[in-house]
Amino acid sequence: MHPDIDKALRGSAAARRTILDAGVGRGVLDHELRSGRLIRPFPRGYLRPWDADQVDALEQAAYLGVGLPVAFSHLTALRRWELNDAPSDIHLLVPYRRRARPRPGLIVHRTRVLPPLVERQGFAIVTVDEAIVTSWSLLPARDRRAPAIAAVRRRLVLPSELHAALARHPRLADRHELGELIGLLEAGCESALEIWGLRRVFDVPGLRHGVRQRRLDVRGRTYRLDLAYDAERVAVEMDGDRWHSSKEQRERDRRRDAALASIGWLTLRFSYGRLHDDVAGCRQETLDTLGARRHL
Repeated sequence: MHPDIDKALRGSAAARRTILDAGVGRGVLDHELRSGRLIRPFPRGYLRPWDADQVDALEQAAYLGVGLPVAFSHLTALRRWELNDAPSDIHLLVPYRRRARPRPGLIVHRTRVLPPLVERQGFAIVTVDEAIVTSWSLLPARDRRAPAIAAVRRRLVLPSELHAALARHPRLADRHELGELIGLLEAGCESALEIWGLRRVFDVPGLRHGVRQRRLDVRGRTYRLDLAYDAERVAVEMDGDRWHSSKEQRERDRRRDAALASIGWLTLRFSYGRLHDDVAGCRQETLDTLGARRHL
């Protein structure tokens, strides 16, 4: 490879033709393309061949090829915020009057009003809340909730910010479902399992009076219950394998249950497997326990 081209590409793996032209001239550039020592996956976006299988390099080539003003958006922004790693086309956002055309593997979104942008790793990108909301209808239904849950848990975004972003997209497909998820996150839910349990298992007659994310103080310590039935003093905990599989975590759970028992609370624990594979059994066990506690 021509040394000036190699030097130009070392900084970001991709460069616009105008940048390369300024250093080496069109003739040299075209020769490098014909010889295969340089490739052009997108108009005006160039890569060294050995960088072509790198997602970051391809995204940079698309970004620099389209040219400013431009920002990573939708699923690409979600990936660059480390909230989704599923392969997808590259998504870029440009002002409405720009004539940037979509290409195979590249989707260009045009907008009359640019949403809030931030700089990340030297490139403009939509904010976390904007990426989550605009990607909602592009993701398979089973994968939609994970980015929002992870972002809130990692404190990258607040539920109130997600509400504001959703309000900017009144025509978003399935926005009611996203609004419901944001409400659960606002109530303190921290995992997909909790949300599954609250929506698919315990949202039935006889179990709807449970209080989500109830806080209880026991001898100077505060415990938060996934679902609490105050009248019966029954706590329901939904235990994901990730957080409750270690010996240390199981011991902490036992100490926690004992502390709650000392003030008259009984704890029911349901695993990921039971909540998904034995919905009827989880419901009936909870109903029977509540009935027995009321009788006592």
